[in-house]
Amino acid sequence: MINPFFANKFEQAVKVTGCPLCYMRQQAEVKYIRSIISDHINDPASRVHIINSLGYCPTHTWKVAEVEKREDGESLGTSIIYEHLALVITERLEKLKRYPNLLAQDNPLLQQARKYLPQQASPSASLRAEKPCRVCQMSTESDDSYVRWLLEGLADPDNDETRRLYKLSNRVCFDHLRQALDKAVPASAAGLQFLLEDALETLKTLDADLRSHISKYDYDKRSPRSEGEQFSWLRAVYFFAGRREGDNPRPEFSDLQT
Repeated sequence: MINPFFANKFEQAVKVTGCPLCYMRQQAEVKYIRSIISDHINDPASRVHIINSLGYCPTHTWKVAEVEKREDGESLGTSIIYEHLALVITERLEKLKRYPNLLAQDNPLLQQARKYLPQQASPSASLRAEKPCRVCQMSTESDDSYVRWLLEGLADPDNDETRRLYKLSNRVCFDHLRQALDKAVPASAAGLQFLLEDALETLKTLDADLRSHISKYDYDKRSPRSEGEQFSWLRAVYFFAGRREGDNPRPEFSDLQT
């Protein structure tokens, strides 16, 4: 039986341009970021993780700031996080101020002696994160669940609703297809088989449309492009790159040629 939480999310995701699982992951990230800003900004356990990971990765640092600004019209939460981080890094830099002097005092005898001393940590070690970005971790966990639930839904012999909805979508991207291969289990083998057969059919059609699209750039072969040909290059980008964040180009964003 398909997971009811996933079924509801998936029904909405297939209506959106691009890989439905990418869209669901992006929505999960926004929801998690909202919870950080609204409820956990001063939570001691959350703050410890933020400090251990030195904030978030570059992508999710911008996303935290953008989500708060877009939804709350302010930047209080972002300011609280990074004021604390600025203080932490300031304290660590204070301890590193003497490192240039140690370099200047270096001599050949000391260099020889260091060969026999225990390996020392990199000078920048204290400025590196001890833990990974928490939004990245949550995103990976969401991806794992969504892929497994999709396979289970596609494998359900008593319900073809997931397959019907999947056929309405722009299909999963290359990365999620690879994840499906790694996460399939015997119980979801039929779902994986459906996914792979559908991917083969979709890619063969895409390849034919791309070939025709390319050929019509030749001066002596110019002729009106079909809708499939016009949109083929963008379908290829969606497959190999996944759904990008925010508004995504639709079929109208194509190479029109008459």
